[in-house]
Amino acid sequence: MTLRLFIFSFLGTLALTAQQYNVRVGTFQDARADDFVELRELGFVYGQSRPGQLTDVYIGNYSSQERATEVTEALKSRGFRSAAPFALPVDANETKAYIQIALRGRNRSLDWRNLERAGKLFVDATDGVTKVVTGPYPTTAAATAALGEIRELGFADAFVKTLPVAGLIEVGVFETGIKKPLIPIQLRQVPADTAIPASQVAADTSVQTQNIASQPQDIAAQAPNPTLQAAAVPTPPHSAAATTTEAPPADEVPAAAGISRVPAQRPGLPAIDVKTKRHSAAELQRVLKERGYYEGAIDGYYGNGTRTAYEAAWAQLPSLRKYRLLAAADGDGAAPGNVPASWPEVTVALAVADDLAAGMENADADREMQKSRAALLNATTPLEATATARARNWETTVWANLDEWATEDPLHAQLLTALRIAYYQSQARLEAMYLQRGLDAIAARNLATASLENLLGAKLDRFL
Repeated sequence: MTLRLFIFSFLGTLALTAQQYNVRVGTFQDARADDFVELRELGFVYGQSRPGQLTDVYIGNYSSQERATEVTEALKSRGFRSAAPFALPVDANETKAYIQIALRGRNRSLDWRNLERAGKLFVDATDGVTKVVTGPYPTTAAATAALGEIRELGFADAFVKTLPVAGLIEVGVFETGIKKPLIPIQLRQVPADTAIPASQVAADTSVQTQNIASQPQDIAAQAPNPTLQAAAVPTPPHSAAATTTEAPPADEVPAAAGISRVPAQRPGLPAIDVKTKRHSAAELQRVLKERGYYEGAIDGYYGNGTRTAYEAAWAQLPSLRKYRLLAAADGDGAAPGNVPASWPEVTVALAVADDLAAGMENADADREMQKSRAALLNATTPLEATATARARNWETTVWANLDEWATEDPLHAQLLTALRIAYYQSQARLEAMYLQRGLDAIAARNLATASLENLLGAKLDRFL
């Protein structure tokens, strides 16, 4: 090894093993990121949800104990008397590949809605410099393979980097902004003789809600120890909800005469290959992992583990079981032939979207969409740039608003879980259909997204 390579290797090792520090601002009730705007000049502010609408608020990270102590004193002078510094544990062996998509200095805001288009977000923050990354990816090669798609989303300067997991801050609702209240809905009921027992439906309520108020209240009971404290890395926001595993009930509800649940698979569906890396597969893996059905890496490859987890959720998750019954009762699976509108995952997505419409489906938009539906679903050439941008923007906006709406009530979260699973499975299946026609992966994703907008857009119009 040359001297130069040795120096670079040594410096890289130092970068991975250097001690970092953080400051706990305090515990607050009904807190939101906008309440701490004045602290941005000191570092990146983030929160960890706790029961009872409480949030532990932190600011960091810092490369030295001295800097963390200075920030602590500055916080106390501003009235945050519970502020306390602590050292983050170092684990140089646990590193993963990410893609950096944004870099910001002090007091510069981030467009979280735009950034979330890239996928799951984390922040690598040091001494007031905030780097936003997406990932993780199973290998550097996998991240490199995804880099082109990330850049296509508008992140032209994105690049792959390997980072220690312990120092990253997971981005959640607290960091990204205020939730918007949307119009409440009234759900259709499963026919009485096929209704799922209430005990089974109630099991699908593990997502916690948050009530956002205008000002946080610091509820710390005592002043902190002024000396530096060693502590474990704060659990990223929402990790408790993300790791909650429900015990799925058996698929034992009897069907009414002439009505049976829509099956997960049936002959003639386009096969989803395992070699193509998909955003849809990664999102499907993410929601299945949150519900406790998937244990593998979120790598975007639709392999046996993903398929098995999906089929288990399809058969066992109470909210999906309900909409499988509703889709069958509505005759949504009765479309002639094997067209996408008759696919099991699409029929269930339509059934969920119908409930989400709450009687406010945009009839004019639906009539317009029906005119272009056949041409879109039978397309053999890539979507035009304007149509691609419109479809991507629709998807981003709808999911952002649905995510905010779902935090208002556990029942909303159940619906969103069912829609996410059906939507991303439908998207992966549509992509497979377009790939079989000779289109590349990016063109297939664009067409699949546009197709889902065409099929679901009128029903989800109120979430735009």
